[in-house]
Amino acid sequence: MVNDDKDQDLICWSDAGDSFFVLDHERFAREVLGHWFKHQRFSSFVRQLNMYGFHKIPHLQQGVLRSDSDTEYWNFSHPNFRRDQPDLLCLIQCKKKSTAAPQDGVVNLRDPNTPTSNVPDA
Repeated sequence: MVNDDKDQDLICWSDAGDSFFVLDHERFAREVLGHWFKHQRFSSFVRQLNMYGFHKIPHLQQGVLRSDSDTEYWNFSHPNFRRDQPDLLCLIQCKKKSTAAPQDGVVNLRDPNTPTSNVPDA
């Protein structure tokens, strides 16, 4: 998606190739996401990125008043997502859900994911 030349005005690599930009998230959702996903929701795309360990990089203008004509761009990075290094893509994996016992010691006996070793004997 980032390497597709026809969408370079909507999504592109950073100059260093260590992150990527979504330059117009509304147009990107409308014109690009449907080609790659079963949806056209930018928020779902961001949620997917977060599940795979990508992080949004805040830019200097964030929080500063802008004119209505200014379009906010989004910048995302992942240590294993690099331009011209497709061999690293196999290292990008979905985050695992934690199966650790609750910190406060409370166990939900109705939760089917509760490990049986943490259930108190009756």
